[in-house]
Amino acid sequence: MVYVMRVKRRETMAEYLFTEFDSWKTENADFTEELREHEAVVFDRIYPVLEVLNQIETRVGSGSLPLDADLRKIFDVGFAFLSEQVDTCRMYLETYFKNDLHAFLEYESVINYILFVEDVRYELEEKKVKYDEDAAEALLDELEGIIAQKQPVSESLGLYVDDRVNRIVGDNDSDMYGIIDIFTDVADTLGIALYEDDEIVIGKDI
Repeated sequence: MVYVMRVKRRETMAEYLFTEFDSWKTENADFTEELREHEAVVFDRIYPVLEVLNQIETRVGSGSLPLDADLRKIFDVGFAFLSEQVDTCRMYLETYFKNDLHAFLEYESVINYILFVEDVRYELEEKKVKYDEDAAEALLDELEGIIAQKQPVSESLGLYVDDRVNRIVGDNDSDMYGIIDIFTDVADTLGIALYEDDEIVIGKDI
């Protein structure tokens, strides 16, 4: 009887954990699939996290991976990150491009830089280290301005952003280890070959 109760409790926890994720995938499947088909850089950014979450759900569901506290924390952090990233992309799509995906894709590299800078700023704040907050805010405003004013995107923008971020981060550069890095390592630990196949399929098993 005790064993049955424990199994039932584990299944209930897993169902609770994954139901919201499944709903999120259903709601965002069309958008994320469009990003995938267009080989968008913003899809490349979220893919390691998305695939790890998919694999955790599949393996926990099959019983091949135990749902312990560490795994649940990984899932919660990844899902929160994934939701925020996609919500931000959709906000830009709706606000600046009136749901015109092709217009959005013309500026997706700039949006990707914004997400990158926000990731860096979040990590610095999590580590409670000092950094040039004004410079970070100014860089974000500058990138936002390119989108809002539909300015041409310079081919050297990536180098420019990297240089500005390096100055913002300063001596803390060696300590930077973001969520995408973490989930790439988690994928390796779980034996998930992220880029083994040319085709990347998400949300189609729902």
